[in-house]
Amino acid sequence: MLYNIDFDIAAVIISLFILFHIFVKKGLKTASNRVFLLLVASNLAASVTDIISSILNSYPDTMVIWQADLVNTLYLALHNSMTPLMLLYIFCLLGDFMRMNRLLLKAVFIPVFSEYILLLLNPFFRFVFYYDENGIYRHGLSFPLFYVFAFGYMAACIVILMVRRENITKTKRRSLIFIIVATIISLALQMVYPYLLLEIFAQTLGFLGMLLSIENQDDIVNHISGAYNRYAFIETAPEYLGNTDSVIIVIKLQELSYYNTTIGMTRTNEFLRKIASFLSKADRRLFCYDLGGGNFVLLGSGMTDDEIEMLTGKTAERFRSAWELNGSGVMFPAMLCAGRTDRFTSMEELLLIADSSFDGNETVIVEIEKVMEKNKRKIQIESLIREAIAKKRFEVYYQPIWGKAGGYFHSAEALIRLNTEEFGFVSPEEFIPIAEESGLIVEIGAFVFDEVCRFYKSNELEKSGIDYMEVNLSTVQCMDPELVNSFKETLKKYSLSSERINLEITESAAADNRKVLKDNVNVLNGLGFSFSLDDYGTGYSNFSYMFDLPFSIIKLDKSILWKALNPNGSEGPKSSGILLSNTIRMMKEMGYKVLVEGVETEEQKVLLEKLGCDYFQGYYFSKPVPGDVFLKFIKEANADQGD
Repeated sequence: MLYNIDFDIAAVIISLFILFHIFVKKGLKTASNRVFLLLVASNLAASVTDIISSILNSYPDTMVIWQADLVNTLYLALHNSMTPLMLLYIFCLLGDFMRMNRLLLKAVFIPVFSEYILLLLNPFFRFVFYYDENGIYRHGLSFPLFYVFAFGYMAACIVILMVRRENITKTKRRSLIFIIVATIISLALQMVYPYLLLEIFAQTLGFLGMLLSIENQDDIVNHISGAYNRYAFIETAPEYLGNTDSVIIVIKLQELSYYNTTIGMTRTNEFLRKIASFLSKADRRLFCYDLGGGNFVLLGSGMTDDEIEMLTGKTAERFRSAWELNGSGVMFPAMLCAGRTDRFTSMEELLLIADSSFDGNETVIVEIEKVMEKNKRKIQIESLIREAIAKKRFEVYYQPIWGKAGGYFHSAEALIRLNTEEFGFVSPEEFIPIAEESGLIVEIGAFVFDEVCRFYKSNELEKSGIDYMEVNLSTVQCMDPELVNSFKETLKKYSLSSERINLEITESAAADNRKVLKDNVNVLNGLGFSFSLDDYGTGYSNFSYMFDLPFSIIKLDKSILWKALNPNGSEGPKSSGILLSNTIRMMKEMGYKVLVEGVETEEQKVLLEKLGCDYFQGYYFSKPVPGDVFLKFIKEANADQGD
């Protein structure tokens, strides 16, 4: 019988192309990638030995038996290892390999090991193949077992892919099922037409498809930094979960928007490439991932605790010095934390560590337990926020604002409060950032606006001298395209004029989202809303957005006042007093009304009156209080204003 080796030759060429692509791209060396490389290499070797054995078997007259035995045995050993390797590859993709029981892993390879034993004994007993009296290659009595085991492995692959389909992407699942089905069909055809040699060629096409889909390096690289990207991290990290030998080191840079603003996005990206290059070379056992936003992760295995500690310290020391680029240096403070991946039970926990925020201007090493505890608290607070929204457990407190001109309380700031049975009072400084990050701040903002409108209208506060109420507008709300319609509907619901609401916008919100913010503010201003710039002195202090937006009041943060005159009575440096007085003077000359927060003493009040401050807010007058207390306070304090 003459065998057609054309398909095998094509398989050799394609396999060489795949191997060349793998080595040129130098992709991730994870368990699944290593198994894939082994699959392709075994496939190449099987193709070559199949070509040689087919040539030998085609010419029995010139065949040397021991040579034919050797080549046929190598071919069958290589070829029959493909299906168990495919099963192992699937285990690796699912992240099961490192967590697999060693006995189970050995059990997976029992069938193929039994095939190897039969092949080793074949020269003596001819169970697998033999040569008849004419020297023609024939299958032995045990050869059908090889088909049974092959079909069994492929059936196991399909079952596992379907049972664990939630743990693998649709693209990967379809690619793997394609190669399995192609192998089954080609195997069946080769059983009927053994001279065609289709099976290896079909497998090779499947590996090519896997290279272009599952093993595609272009999909896993962050094109800014050159490190592996977030997708690569999500795809490979499950392999390390629960493994006591694996390690994760998280490196978090400060908010990159600051650097984008100060040195430009192009130069910031160049520095990120430099940082990623350093981290990628930190240790050959670790892979560097850039998750975006200045968050980097080193992930790998095979390091001792001492080695982890030494590497973390060395990395932190590097971040305590400037990164040089074109003759100039920039400091990038970072927070580092390291630990074993067996502490994490899910990808969600791992991503929480990788994505947690970092505020600070110094490089620090933090225990991973503290970061995990912080994230646990964050999850708990987010759950409380959702529950508070659903069950309307938020409260709105009001802090009166005193006006110098009339000598009475003319307005008040509405402040959200959260009291829980489980945690007691939760500070807005804690839950507001969490609500903004999760997007829940939009619902909270809608609740506050609705409650303030209801409170003002139902209690006829204008009769008590309260001209308007101040409501905070968060950064996320500024981005909400439905903001204007939502406010209009609420005003209509309570038949309240927009002039009764003053919207406070923080300095950072105005700086970060100027285009969207400007569009929303201009529409709201056209509807009659007035605006205050809140927390002036804590953000970017960029005057350009003050000119772009229709602010009528500038609210100076208490830090400016307290540096000039602390509530304990001590005066600050002379420069602090100059800053306070000149800031108030400048704002008034620019046509703004000035409100100072944090007024807590008579001395502070007197100083601000001398400096020409218009409005005063702070504990000297009243702390934020519930609605019923506020009503009683205003009724008594503004008794003459209602007449």
